[in-house]
Amino acid sequence: LPDGKKVFPQMQSACCQRFMKTVWLWVTVKVDARAVRDVIEDDKSDLYMSGRRSTLLRNWSDHGGRKMLKFEEIISKFQIEGEITDVKPLGHGTVNHTYEIVCGGEHYVLQEMNHIVFKYPTEVMNNLFLVTEYLHEVIEQEGRDPQLEGLTFIRTKAGNQLLQTENGSYFRLYRMICCGEEMEKPTTPEQAYEAANAVGVFHRRLRDFDSSQLGVTVPKLHDMKNAMRQLLDAVRADICFRTSDCQEQIQFVLDRSKKLNEIQEAIESKQIPKRVTHNDTRYSNVLIDSDSKKAICLIDLDTVMPGASILDFGDAVRAGAATFTEDEKFGNIELDMDLFRGYVQGYCHEMGRILTAKEKELMVYAVWLMTMESGIHFLTDYLSGDRNMTNFSDERQNLYRAVNQFFLVLDIEEKKEQMDEIVAAVLMKK
Repeated sequence: LPDGKKVFPQMQSACCQRFMKTVWLWVTVKVDARAVRDVIEDDKSDLYMSGRRSTLLRNWSDHGGRKMLKFEEIISKFQIEGEITDVKPLGHGTVNHTYEIVCGGEHYVLQEMNHIVFKYPTEVMNNLFLVTEYLHEVIEQEGRDPQLEGLTFIRTKAGNQLLQTENGSYFRLYRMICCGEEMEKPTTPEQAYEAANAVGVFHRRLRDFDSSQLGVTVPKLHDMKNAMRQLLDAVRADICFRTSDCQEQIQFVLDRSKKLNEIQEAIESKQIPKRVTHNDTRYSNVLIDSDSKKAICLIDLDTVMPGASILDFGDAVRAGAATFTEDEKFGNIELDMDLFRGYVQGYCHEMGRILTAKEKELMVYAVWLMTMESGIHFLTDYLSGDRNMTNFSDERQNLYRAVNQFFLVLDIEEKKEQMDEIVAAVLMKK
């Protein structure tokens, strides 16, 4: 390898990318030869969809009889009655395979869980049942309909929280909220308000829930010491020989590394309480009413765990109040202050009187930190050869994402005083 690095400095070519993807598929996913061949033949293939296309999805792609037989077999294991009359893929997620099922005239969502990403699917489901059943009770106490404002998961006929098939796949089923649709990126303060309000309602309704009941399904999430350790390991390993081209980005992170642990230290010193957190509060996980466009609830609860609630707020702002998404190629990304104000107002409407003084003090810092964390993860993935599942249409995509997040960090640093003033003004009215 040392000699090879000198002779072949361009080893990060498309050929090398295809080879790495093939090795990843064989070793990690253990797919059949046809799936590996698909990746080699299609240089622009999506690693996740090509590498882990389930038997269920193959049946969906084949002719009708096999397709319906497979879904009937799975659905028959859950506590619902009736005949399946329609099945179609649902949503744009890249982690779980999701389908809308019409059975007995009712609409359901069936998901095949990705047990490579979520290594403890039973613990994930235990968290989901604990949280959603508690939310149902709170919603009913508020005189509202939990079927319309929360997710309702359905057990198997054996009483289990999810179905494990003979081939090791995991499936879960919940009732579909038919009046809802996935939120698009906010473009107005009103939309930003609704996106943040959904996060605030989720936190408020769970404020008295004992978060210690929940298992840690994604270890070291938001652990910035671990994130820095992984980045430095990737820099030292330099398996794709990309480090020399990323010195500016690496130094950008190092210059700010001593400021990354304030929230973790506040939790450890009991200045910030551990609450139930969603941990993926981007706008696409907000379900809105298709007519009124008002927020209904948060969805995609796989990462529900104990944590700092202001990190949920920070991540929501990072994703929703930026002028561009992180996928733009070195876009002139900034924080839209009108959208930021909408996020602050929507979140504080629900949580303004519940947050501690320290949490309020760190709200703007949380936006900065979640943007830094996102950029660090993207940079680490790029230096590690895009180890996480992503679209390989451009081998520099994770670098573009990292740079965009770092531009957003710079903008947040410039606007920090203005952001603090907005937060203080909104909180003063609560």
